[in-house]
Amino acid sequence: MRQIQKPVRKSSSNLFIIVSLLILLSVACNLPSMAKSVQGPDETARIEISVRETMNALEGNPASDAENQTGQDTDVLPPSETPEPDITDTPTLTPTATDTPTPEVAMIYASANTNCRTGQGTFFQWLVTMQQGQESEAVGIDTSGDYWYIRRPDNPSAFCWLWGKYATPSGPYESLPVYTQIPTPTPGFDYKITYLQLKQCGAIWGLLFQIDNIGSFTLESWKSTAVDHTGGLTNVPNEQDEFFSSFSCGSSDTQNDLTPGEGSYLNAVFNGDPSGHDITVKIKVCTEDGMAGDCLKKTFDMTP
Repeated sequence: MRQIQKPVRKSSSNLFIIVSLLILLSVACNLPSMAKSVQGPDETARIEISVRETMNALEGNPASDAENQTGQDTDVLPPSETPEPDITDTPTLTPTATDTPTPEVAMIYASANTNCRTGQGTFFQWLVTMQQGQESEAVGIDTSGDYWYIRRPDNPSAFCWLWGKYATPSGPYESLPVYTQIPTPTPGFDYKITYLQLKQCGAIWGLLFQIDNIGSFTLESWKSTAVDHTGGLTNVPNEQDEFFSSFSCGSSDTQNDLTPGEGSYLNAVFNGDPSGHDITVKIKVCTEDGMAGDCLKKTFDMTP
């Protein structure tokens, strides 16, 4: 009896395999590829640009041309901020130092030694003598035009009045301020002379005078000269740095100075008897030894 063999189900197995493959292929078509799941640098940049464009569109800010063209980030300021301008340091110009010309001032030139005093006149206290050839700045003039108010030659920070007889001005002196006369000081520099007697001491005859200091300055020296207008007699000039406190032939007491209010003696000397002669006596008294400082001269006409 012929044995019948069961057929092998190869076709069913193959079919099952084919169907399974088809299903797998179908599912695979609906899954992203493995290549796409791995994002390279270009893909990442594209996604970032896409996200930025979406955010700009939502905020109303269009993407810049640089972003659209290069895909690179650029600095975009918020709408509320204003760009600050570039600040450039501007160098400060410093003016070039130039020498300022010294303004011209009025000057006084002394053509002879001239005393400079506290006021206009010999009654005022002597301060300094402006020597011949010296110059000093003038700062004023008095109403008479006879005295200049100048800087003291020995102390430019102080001032004094200079007699104008030997003073030569230069510079803008015509525009100087004019000062009124200073009142003469009382009692000022003054003395009183009183004739006392004619005294003979051997071959010398002397006219004796009393001197009283009626001023406010101490007197230090004196000088006497005399002229016999009748003729025949010669005067012997007498100059002293002391005053006679008493006078007698052969011995006379002296004192160094004559303070305000004090009295003393002096004389004028001849080589003969001047009795009955027409005589002129000049007596000069000064506030310093050696006939220096303030000096005041007085003249007397007399017949002893």
